[in-house]
Amino acid sequence: MSMLARRAVLRAAPRVRSFASAAGKSTYREQQEATIHHAAETTELWRKISYFVCLPAIAVCTLWVRNVEAEHEAHQKHLVEENGGKLPEPPAYEYLNRRASGPFPWGVNTLFFNPKVNKDLSQSADE
Repeated sequence: MSMLARRAVLRAAPRVRSFASAAGKSTYREQQEATIHHAAETTELWRKISYFVCLPAIAVCTLWVRNVEAEHEAHQKHLVEENGGKLPEPPAYEYLNRRASGPFPWGVNTLFFNPKVNKDLSQSADE
């Protein structure tokens, strides 16, 4: 049989429409109950993951950061004691603290200037 003849026979044959619900043989109510059951299981899984994985991980990270910051603070105090009550002057690299467009409207220091941590650029600008 030629291709055209087969095509004509297939087109002439009556078509039967099948629906997806006929294949599953389940009702809408059963599908909804299955969805609700799955949602409850998934919720419980993520609740357990949150309590038994995330919270302990947050606690461990908090303790680790606390220890690192305590070591850093002790080192800073040691540097201050070694240098007569002041932090040592950082190296004056030419690529640090540059402003191509001039000072800020409120001065040479940034808006969030902290004299304990940041270098005071108003003193170096006067020199």
